[in-house]
Amino acid sequence: MRKYTPIVVAYKLKFGKKAKIKIFDTLRCPDPIITNRSTKLPEGAEILDIGVGKDFEQIYRKKYKI
Repeated sequence: MRKYTPIVVAYKLKFGKKAKIKIFDTLRCPDPIITNRSTKLPEGAEILDIGVGKDFEQIYRKKYKI
């Protein structure tokens, strides 16, 4: 699989308080993550933030204290 610019997603599960981060570097755009029928994130996950670029990982880790 080809590597693209990382897409960093901060999300929270339906029955959880703590935010989690997932990094996608095999996707070209964030559209497959945002759709309702997406299987990229766990079912019932609430997307808090999406950023395109590797710097967003550190920003979201600091913002959500992960």
